[in-house]
Amino acid sequence: MIASDVIVIGSGFGGAFAAERLTAAGARVTLLERGPWRDTPSVRAAGVGPRSPLPRGFGFFGRALRSLNLPLLPGGRLRLNAHGLFDLHLGREISVVCSSGVGGGSHVYSAMNVRPAVPDYWRERADGIDTAMMDAHYDAAITRMGARIPDASVPNFIGTRLQQNPLLRPPSVESQPAMGFRFESSTFTDNSFFGCHDGSKVTLDSLLLLPALARGLQVHDLHEVALVGPVRDGWCVTAYDHRAKVYRHLTASRVVLAAGTLNTLRLLFASRDAGALGAVPALGLGVGGNGDVPAYWRCNTADADYSRGTPCHGRFGLRDIAPGSEDDVDLTAYGLNGIDGVPMPEALRRALKRDLILVGMGADQANGLATWTGGRLRLHYSRTANFVLARIYRAFDRIAARSARPVYFLRHWPLTVHPLGGARVGDDPQQAVLDGYGQVHGVSGLYVADAAALPAAPGAPPSMTVAAWASHVAAGIAAQG
Repeated sequence: MIASDVIVIGSGFGGAFAAERLTAAGARVTLLERGPWRDTPSVRAAGVGPRSPLPRGFGFFGRALRSLNLPLLPGGRLRLNAHGLFDLHLGREISVVCSSGVGGGSHVYSAMNVRPAVPDYWRERADGIDTAMMDAHYDAAITRMGARIPDASVPNFIGTRLQQNPLLRPPSVESQPAMGFRFESSTFTDNSFFGCHDGSKVTLDSLLLLPALARGLQVHDLHEVALVGPVRDGWCVTAYDHRAKVYRHLTASRVVLAAGTLNTLRLLFASRDAGALGAVPALGLGVGGNGDVPAYWRCNTADADYSRGTPCHGRFGLRDIAPGSEDDVDLTAYGLNGIDGVPMPEALRRALKRDLILVGMGADQANGLATWTGGRLRLHYSRTANFVLARIYRAFDRIAARSARPVYFLRHWPLTVHPLGGARVGDDPQQAVLDGYGQVHGVSGLYVADAAALPAAPGAPPSMTVAAWASHVAAGIAAQG
């Protein structure tokens, strides 16, 4: 018996936008999320539970890390805490940090709600999708997030703070990123990488999933999907219930994979090995890190408290690099927002508040490869074949040299929080896994709605690109009835 019209796996920007839209269209939707509901103000007020706290205080370290994935470990993975916030995937060629919980990465992301930096990103990607169609989805997603650009009243906002800086230049205020943030009610603390404690950051559990619950959406948290396979008239999803410590089997006419790039790829590879998908020759092609390069700038600015503000302080450039030139890269700055909740000596805390995290980003070539051997996912990625990384390295070296303050970053070991590709969109099944509607080529009823589907690196934070793609996928499913 088919119990649902659609099962959505994952509740980040792909899963939440897809589930909410399908529920609004009248579909019976079940959402499975491997992490827990978080104990945030909106979820608490709605009476949803049980809830798991975000990392803070003496429980910080136990709640921060969910699992460590390392090829040398037995089975490739060490699970530390099913309620933990982060997964760390350490690889020889590229490493990845991702999050876990109802609402996905919206709890820990920078709140930047932007379109791709790559012009005309969706042009001629596949039949069934075009730029005008996707522009409408971007408009709707950004509006739904309530995104707007900060102003001078926001602590540490780069758009106003760097006007007289001799080394760094802010772009115009109008070109700063819009943010999904409730400025009027914010304390401007504890809202960034470790979750948002005052409800000021717009997260998907609050914005989309709680209202969808009232319209019939079923959410099963702490359900980690192990396998997806076909059954008569639909699909069966096998998930491990971390609370009850049992495996459960759920059925639906259609399944939407939105578990995050790495987990979606794991499920696709595992299902292919089980004979559920056919050959899928393009699975694993087109992996990228979106040009991410995080760094720590030991700037030690006197009397500064960079821990206050929005999750991201804004964009900036270097004054001696012409905008739009070959060496111009997208740079953003962040304070250690939330550091007051991390146990440490007070003198160290004060020192860290005077430093900044910098992130460089740009469209890499998305020319990496994901492989599956012995039940383990591995990412193959060449930093030298992705020249945007070298441009960002040079920018960090300039900042360090001209400020006489060190900038620390992993020059030889790429690290990303925005993995993408591996199940990309395209018309040729030899080069792409999905058609223009998000369905796996030759496999009826199985869709991908997260960053694994992206055909190229957007070169900017991809949350709105994933949200727009998921909205497009959901609209196509809803139109089929």
